[in-house]
Amino acid sequence: MSILIRLTTGTELATYEGCALALTLASFGQQVQLMLGSSVFGILMQPESRLHGMIKSLDLYDIPPAWLPDDVFSSWIFGMVPQEVSSQMDFIPEDFDSNQFDQVFSF
Repeated sequence: MSILIRLTTGTELATYEGCALALTLASFGQQVQLMLGSSVFGILMQPESRLHGMIKSLDLYDIPPAWLPDDVFSSWIFGMVPQEVSSQMDFIPEDFDSNQFDQVFSF
């Protein structure tokens, strides 16, 4: 099953729950893709936040880099976060179609 998890709220608890779900599902062999909205960038910038640490570990769970919207805020975040976090992020593909996923969850 392929699952898209959108993290669009600016609260740490909601982003933690969404990311924890992604890591759990990936642990059980599901194909998971995270999509980060610009509202979570403030949390991502805090090295002590759970989201920051979880994004760094995406490759340990065989989760591809989290998608970011292709806008000025996303370009800014790439330059501001440490390399171990920025290497786990990429822009949303131009041919993105949410219908390619079996399930879409939003937090």
